[in-house]
Amino acid sequence: MDSGVEKRMQEIKEVAIIGVGLLGSSLGLALRNLTPVKKVIGYDNHEEHIKTALEIGSIDQGISSLDLDSFDGNQGFKEVDLVFLATPVGVIPELIEKIQPQLKSGAIITDVGSTKRQLVKEIDSVLRDDLVYIPGHPMTGSEISGPEGADLYLFENAVYVLTPSEDIEEEKIELLRDLLQIIGAKLLFMSPKQHDQIVAAVSHLPHIMACTLVDTVGEVAKEEERVFSLAAGGFRDTTRIASGSYKMWTDICLHNKEAIQIMIKVFKERLTEFEDLLTATNTNELLKKFDHIRNLRRQIPKKKRGLISPNYEIILTLPDRPKAIGEATSLLGEAGINIVDIEILRVREQGGTLRLVVATEEELKTAENLLIKAGYKLQIK
Repeated sequence: MDSGVEKRMQEIKEVAIIGVGLLGSSLGLALRNLTPVKKVIGYDNHEEHIKTALEIGSIDQGISSLDLDSFDGNQGFKEVDLVFLATPVGVIPELIEKIQPQLKSGAIITDVGSTKRQLVKEIDSVLRDDLVYIPGHPMTGSEISGPEGADLYLFENAVYVLTPSEDIEEEKIELLRDLLQIIGAKLLFMSPKQHDQIVAAVSHLPHIMACTLVDTVGEVAKEEERVFSLAAGGFRDTTRIASGSYKMWTDICLHNKEAIQIMIKVFKERLTEFEDLLTATNTNELLKKFDHIRNLRRQIPKKKRGLISPNYEIILTLPDRPKAIGEATSLLGEAGINIVDIEILRVREQGGTLRLVVATEEELKTAENLLIKAGYKLQIK
């Protein structure tokens, strides 16, 4: 940490996290273990969440009865320098309106909500003039919800979007930026409108598509009950995100409905193109379309991971035996190659497919040579 960042970090001694689920508890772990923050206070309506967050060390103090209608000044906000709102988007404006009388002048408020445009408008209409609101959205998560899934390194190498308004003091933005960079996040700045348009395309539409696909096959299952038993890895991979919290996704969709509706319209047009090609039995055009889409898909990880930062990935097939993943990763580790991201893409009875990401092109070439020499089968692009 350079001297300038270290000096700025002295301004954030106490942090409040409202909502100690997966993201809130992971934030608490990162702040308490990786930053100079002196105290982290957690608030949650679920007493079990507070209990778990305390047990795993995400927070120093927990309050499980956040009474928004009768603050008495003893609920821990008086000395807070920074507030993270890790709750459903729909309740954030009300929460800000209720807690702001207890906050000191100059305190920073941020959130982790996955929609921004409507939220910013609602908050701007109620926010105290001497408080600072910097909207945020970490592009990370886990299939394990609640504080039980908390991960100290959840934000490491993860894209973290900030959408501050133009009138926010640069010093306040730098303060939050520095803190998030310390916990490993990769910052990306954009407008709330740009954010909502992008996440509608790469996050919200895919979730709706996954849900619709499950629902469609569910209709088939009414006539043929064996259909889900025949669903292989591809179907499970494609529909995995449909298992997300239905309450959270209802909230997200309603708060970004305009951008999502536009993307649904575009998707329906593309789906209709496929239908027309099938109706016409147009083999050549169908081949061209599949090939074009395959080439587009190949660009995704090659160009960017998340939303930023060029990374270099290796896709390798592993045998079905104990320690297979460890053997492959140890081979690279012993050569001094740092794996910045790892993902199991597909699991089969005979083995699986693993995605490894390294930071540089030089490391990529070295890793490929090592793995090929060791007998691994790679998907070279």
